[in-house]
Amino acid sequence: MADAPDTERQATEPDTGEVLSVTELNDRIAAVVEEAPALDGVRCIGEVTDLHQNSTALYFTLTDGDAELPCMIWANRYRTMDADLEDGTEVILEGDIDYWTEGGKIDLKPWEVIVVGDGDQAAAVERLQSELGERGWFDDDQKQRPPAFPERVGVVTSLRGDARYDIQNAIHEQDPTVDILVKDATVQGSEAPTSIANGIHHLDRSEDIDAVIVGRGGGSDSNLQAFNTERVAEAIFTANAPIVTAIGHTDDRLIADQVADVATITPTAAGEYIVNSREEFFAGEVKPLAQQLDAAYETFQQEHEHERKLAEAVDEAAAPEGLPSVYYKAAIAVLLLLLLAITGLWLGVI
Repeated sequence: MADAPDTERQATEPDTGEVLSVTELNDRIAAVVEEAPALDGVRCIGEVTDLHQNSTALYFTLTDGDAELPCMIWANRYRTMDADLEDGTEVILEGDIDYWTEGGKIDLKPWEVIVVGDGDQAAAVERLQSELGERGWFDDDQKQRPPAFPERVGVVTSLRGDARYDIQNAIHEQDPTVDILVKDATVQGSEAPTSIANGIHHLDRSEDIDAVIVGRGGGSDSNLQAFNTERVAEAIFTANAPIVTAIGHTDDRLIADQVADVATITPTAAGEYIVNSREEFFAGEVKPLAQQLDAAYETFQQEHEHERKLAEAVDEAAAPEGLPSVYYKAAIAVLLLLLLAITGLWLGVI
């Protein structure tokens, strides 16, 4: 085959020394995506997670448990679809792969949605949740209250994640004397359940820990699936130390949150909760006792004053009519002094 002309090579081969702006590179990626026939009219089956919408569009993530793909449907298109999507719905999507140049993000824009049914992942979580609920693992009487004055706190999270620093900073900003022991754990993927459970077991059984915080930063529902597994739930439920969860910057209640003694929304909130428990202790226990003591002392003073006044009233009531008793006592004393003086003169000692 003859070599391509120089002008053709320049058009097909990038200049390795060329420095592109982000916009230029993103435009180049978008052109490749738009011109790839394999990315047009694709069909993909998966489970809807992280669904949210606004007046403009519907956003969600399509996952098969191992991989994820962002998806977006314009609101006016979604209204014409015979589909009611929610987290956990298994669907077949047909549409084009699009590259958003401003955000540097690939997503699937479906023009057709076929609802298959409930996704396997959501169904499995629901079954496990029901089973653990029947075992009583979510019951309030199983919960432990973290100590008001923890001296050593264990943390199970990724050493590479921000959650570790959020927890440490939140604790030490309010109480730098608290000792923090971090156990590195994989918090996402197939290895995560075992890694998280082993981290909890290690801190709970091998270290002198007052409480354990289990946390990670934000993530999609698929990223957080390790915290919806029985392995992690069992490690939390069987731990001797109180367990505080801080998973995902979300209000969604994971199974780990329901089993934990305390569930907080963010890693920072978990750290603040641990040290704020001291303030809560003073506010909930010490301060009411101090108020009760003050009230009891005031009542005692009032009763004492009442009794004193009552005694004075009794003395006055018992005294003979006329001058007050103090005058009679003074007169008696004067008479005694006169009697002593007369007796002294009579004996000649004066």
